[in-house]
Amino acid sequence: MDTKSLILFVSAIILEVVATVLFKKGTSRLANSFRKGWLSHLDNITNALKTKEIALGIFLYAIEYVFWIAFLASVDISKAFPLSSVQIVLILLASKFILKERITQRRWLGGLLIMIGIYLVGEAV
Repeated sequence: MDTKSLILFVSAIILEVVATVLFKKGTSRLANSFRKGWLSHLDNITNALKTKEIALGIFLYAIEYVFWIAFLASVDISKAFPLSSVQIVLILLASKFILKERITQRRWLGGLLIMIGIYLVGEAV
């Protein structure tokens, strides 16, 4: 993978992880709707869009897609998508250290296995 592709990839992954963490933080501030049925879903969507973290997360996702599309233009898709699994491991780390979530040993093992898979796929890049 050339330098430009690597920069696009790293940028896209970091933006996606940051956006996901912002979504999680934003959901903790959402008020529950008192309406019933589909109107409660409409209230939840409206409230979510008013939350700063969620709005910023949506903005970052939009930027991330631009980087991701540029990355896809430079790398085989059969390599790009397996490599994107690194986001799962980074979100696991962000869950532990930023959101202070409890991560079980089984999840850490899963993250390690994902990293091994990324190495095996990425070695051919």
